[in-house]
Amino acid sequence: MCDMSGTSELRELSRRAVRSKIAEVAERLFAAKGFEATTVDDIAKAVGMSQRTFFRYFASKEDAALDGFERRSDDFVARLAGRPLMESEWDSLRRVFDVVVEQSADAGHRNRIAAIHQTAGASPTLLAAYLHKVDHMQQRLVDALLARAAERGETPDEPVLRAVVGSAFACLQAALSCAAGSSHPADLAEQLDAVMAAVRPVRYV
Repeated sequence: MCDMSGTSELRELSRRAVRSKIAEVAERLFAAKGFEATTVDDIAKAVGMSQRTFFRYFASKEDAALDGFERRSDDFVARLAGRPLMESEWDSLRRVFDVVVEQSADAGHRNRIAAIHQTAGASPTLLAAYLHKVDHMQQRLVDALLARAAERGETPDEPVLRAVVGSAFACLQAALSCAAGSSHPADLAEQLDAVMAAVRPVRYV
């Protein structure tokens, strides 16, 4: 009997590989030509596919540019799912951000993220798409935290939990800014620990 689950997993892995390739080519074009001047047709031709095939993987060039952030969102949710159920939301979010700490050890990854931030800063269209991705990322974590609270028999105030998640992301951004240029994950981890400890919400003290 054919293992359909195995076939589906292989198909998904292949799809992710193609998406990553498209995203890498798109990033190079954006850096060379600028985001606004680069078209979907430019990206498709550089990869060796048609526009129609491109749209099977991405809905727009904005999505291709921000593919790494979409995958980071998946990684955040997966990391949260692995945390102890009774752990406080604040502590769980700190451990979720270890995804970024670990990725920061890779120079190639750091350079790609820096390039996308630079490109977004020069393009109002891409910046708007980036901010939307960040908001979506935060909402996914809020939803996951609400589900975990329900498992514990709790009913937290969703707006308060949304503010907690937003505060944690502000800490992450501050730590990233302070640790910019460092290739040592410990530097980012220490900054993140310090910032999150300093602004820890009273409800978690």
